[in-house]
Amino acid sequence: MGALSDTTGVQLKTDNEKKNHLIQDHFGWRLESRKVEKEEWYNSIVQSTGIVQEDIESLLRKALARTSNKSALEPDSIRYKLIKQVLDIKLERELICKVAENLIKGKIPKELQYSKIVMILKSGKNHSRTKGWRPINLINFIGKLGEKVVVDRLQESGLLHRRQFGLVKGRSVMKATLRLVTRAQRCIAAGRAVGWNFGDVKGGFQNIREEDVIKELEKLEEGRKWILWVKEFF
Repeated sequence: MGALSDTTGVQLKTDNEKKNHLIQDHFGWRLESRKVEKEEWYNSIVQSTGIVQEDIESLLRKALARTSNKSALEPDSIRYKLIKQVLDIKLERELICKVAENLIKGKIPKELQYSKIVMILKSGKNHSRTKGWRPINLINFIGKLGEKVVVDRLQESGLLHRRQFGLVKGRSVMKATLRLVTRAQRCIAAGRAVGWNFGDVKGGFQNIREEDVIKELEKLEEGRKWILWVKEFF
C-alpha cells in the first residue's frame, strides 16, 4: 500500500496502521462496552414482536424475486441466482425459514455479519489521505435478504419523512431533482427569485446515534417490531 496519512495529517507507517485508520475514519470504532449494554437491554425487554413466521417467509421470497442475478460476488460466494435455482426444494425452504426465525428473534448470526470492504479512489481527492478513499461494503446475500424485508416494512409503515429521497422506493434522487427544478421553474415563471442551498452530511454512517434511531422506531408499532434486529448494527 502506498503513502497514506490520517485525517489529522499524521503519516501512517505500516499496512496494519493504514488498514485500522481507514476503518476508523470511515466506519468509526465498535466499543466493547456496547456489547454489555446490549445484553442488558435484551434481558430487560419482553421479546414479543407480533411477527408471524409465515408472513416473513413470504416477504423474503418476494424480496428474492426482485433481486438481480448480476450482483457482485459477496463474502459467502453465493449469488441470488443460486438461491433462486434451489426454489421449492428442502434447501430453499430451510434457508428461508432460518432467515425468518432470525428476523423474528432480532438476531443477525455472526456468519451473516461478515463483509468484504473494497476501497476505491475518490475522484479529484488526495489519495495519500484516508478520506481520499471510498469504502464499498459487500455483505452476504443471505443477510441482505433479511435487510430487504426490514427496509420494505419500515418504508411502508410511514416511519420515514415524506420528503426523504434516495434509497427509498419511489423516491429516487432523480425524482427529488425533478421536483426542485419544477418548483424553481414555476417560481421564475411567476416572476419570483429562486435560491438553492446545497449541503452534505459529513461521515453520516459512523456518526448515527443508536438512541436516536431507537427513539424513531418506538414511534410506530411496526418500528417497535424491529428494534431488536436494528440494535444488532450498533
